[in-house]
Amino acid sequence: MTSSDSPAADSPRQPPAAAPLEQIAADTAQALLALKAVVVYERQPFIYTSGWASPVYVDCRRLMSEPASRRRLMDHAAALLHERLAGSIDVIAGTETAGIPFASWIADRLDLPMVYVRKRSVGWGSHALIEGELPAGARCLLVDDLTTDGLSKLGTARALREAGALLHDVFVIFNYDVYPQSRAAFAGQGITLHALATWQDVFAQTKALSYFAPERARQIKAFLADPVGWSALHGGAGQLPAHHG
Repeated sequence: MTSSDSPAADSPRQPPAAAPLEQIAADTAQALLALKAVVVYERQPFIYTSGWASPVYVDCRRLMSEPASRRRLMDHAAALLHERLAGSIDVIAGTETAGIPFASWIADRLDLPMVYVRKRSVGWGSHALIEGELPAGARCLLVDDLTTDGLSKLGTARALREAGALLHDVFVIFNYDVYPQSRAAFAGQGITLHALATWQDVFAQTKALSYFAPERARQIKAFLADPVGWSALHGGAGQLPAHHG
């Protein structure tokens, strides 16, 4: 190859075309199930920081330790985000702590700068929560591993906006997508949520695999049909917190 044939050194890398959404969702659900990342409660339901009770917990962090699955899903994420947001994102922001590795892998594939957002301030000023260089007016994509009702994502989005970023998009590997109020809250803040898979995608895969025992499957089906009611009956919150949004 002659020098004239060589790609420019500063030419940004282009991800391949995104796979169909059905394939992305199926690949994500299958990877999580294969890694036993979909955990069912034994004695006490899981209580999330937002107060909701749930019969299941999805541990996306297990993907960090399995290179093949991690690579496949990060390739899907980069291709999907490039297709939807190419040219409209200047920096990738990861949440402390679970969002940091996924933000890093996505930023690398999209050839974009990265910052991360702390849970608590260190120091003073508008950038006390932000590590890395975040120019004023930078168009930012927030990345985390998953979202339940979206409360923590909205809080992090607010911190980035207060630091001067323009933020209209959030990406997660897994979106519970069972709390209808959260959709309205994201829309109310002018934020679009992007995800590789939802609970419906995972539950569709578990049926074919007989992943859950029949009684557990019934519990999860009841939870998906009415997550707020299920939570209230099992010791968790029974309504959306007043500070939502």
